Amino acid sequence: MNRYPLLSKLLMIGLLMLLLAIALALVRDTVAERSAYRQAATDEVSAAHAGAQTLTGPVLWMPYTETALRSVKVEDEGGTRLREELVSEERVALFFPQQQETRSQLATEQRRRGIFPVTVYTSQHHSTGRLVWAAPQPRLPGGKITPGRALLLMGVSDARGLLSAPRLLMAGQALALERAPAGAPLPLAAAVDPALLQPGTTLEVDLQFELAGTGRMAWVPLAGDTTVTLKSPWPHPSFSGNFLPRTRSVDAQGFEATWRVPALSTQAQAQFMAQSVSPSAAAGEQRVAPEQFAVLLADPVDAYRLAERAAKYGLLFIVLTFAAFFVLEMVRRWRVHPMQYLMIGAALVLFFLLLLSIAEHVAFAWAYAAASAACVALLAFYLRHVLGGWRPSLAMSSLLAALYGVLYSILMSEDNALLLGSLLLFGVLAAAMVATRKLDWYHVMPAEGETARMGAAMATPAAGPAAPLSAPPPVHPPQR
Repeated sequence: MNRYPLLSKLLMIGLLMLLLAIALALVRDTVAERSAYRQAATDEVSAAHAGAQTLTGPVLWMPYTETALRSVKVEDEGGTRLREELVSEERVALFFPQQQETRSQLATEQRRRGIFPVTVYTSQHHSTGRLVWAAPQPRLPGGKITPGRALLLMGVSDARGLLSAPRLLMAGQALALERAPAGAPLPLAAAVDPALLQPGTTLEVDLQFELAGTGRMAWVPLAGDTTVTLKSPWPHPSFSGNFLPRTRSVDAQGFEATWRVPALSTQAQAQFMAQSVSPSAAAGEQRVAPEQFAVLLADPVDAYRLAERAAKYGLLFIVLTFAAFFVLEMVRRWRVHPMQYLMIGAALVLFFLLLLSIAEHVAFAWAYAAASAACVALLAFYLRHVLGGWRPSLAMSSLLAALYGVLYSILMSEDNALLLGSLLLFGVLAAAMVATRKLDWYHVMPAEGETARMGAAMATPAAGPAAPLSAPPPVHPPQR
């Protein structure tokens, strides 16, 4: 390879970048491992506090039995005759609120499991609704309805989050919530006075309760017209689910959002009814969770997500740095050994690990500033001796600092990451082409033998007038 030093240098740099890519892959594995630890910490806090909450109901639920006489043909020795037998079927009647309005307030706090912070919340809810009772009608000819115990059902996905007994009023009467019986579609139930269940009666429902949870809160819109208004001092809400808020305002002091979902725009009632049939009728059927809307208490600056994204750009970062050194090595006649390339690349890889470890303890912006400043200072000191002076060292360090700044902009602007990355690559390519536009690549790094011959030729002084090769022989007179 001594005959082709430029090619050997390029191959050596490529091998070094391959080794550094393996190191970057190990850093990304570390990021994923630490993120898994954080998720495990969140699960532990949720198990001890309360998990994500989904609020459903209230709905009026009444199982009943329908019986009827049915005539069947029976054949015996006397011929064919009709016999009556009693048919009984178990059914369920469901009544959803015509209107339901909920006003909620949510306060957050941070719990820690080791070094990992977990956002939990406590919330207060006041819900009012209106139901209209109608007696179930027989479906069989001549059928007779035998009503069961009517229950007002309410659901929370994690009942451990109830901070006190809910206060429930129906038609002005206080009802006590308790665990629902087996077969009920929701976990909490209150027995309804049968005297209230008169056909056409409007039943006003008033429900107040406090609920704790972790990370997420959702509502299932089962009423004919569902309205939910939520206020919270959390400044970074993320709205998700099947419906977005009709109105919302978000600022540094918190947010307020209002959802309004009419029954015509959702299939939640039909999906809930499909889950509320008797277990024997639903055996073997796949159940679909009812539609819902939710708010996530997400951290917009997730250190692990940003660290993972930064590590994805790590190889590009190394390529750009090595390309800058290589181009300047050709243009400025610097001599950078492959081992020095390796040292510089190791410092660049260490930046991402340093970023992750610091970001677990301080805000990501401060962690990024500290990690990048440490790596730039280290490389400035090292390049001072590699390049033989502070001027080229500071120039290259400034270039690296600019690259760190561009990378931070890409991380913070996820929507414009592709645009910023494309502009960065175009700018680097344009700078390399401008810097090497007059470079003769055929003679930029000659082989060793050619270098020796060129040096010898340059060291030989200019020749004077040509001297004769030998003096002519003397001429003697003839002897006598």
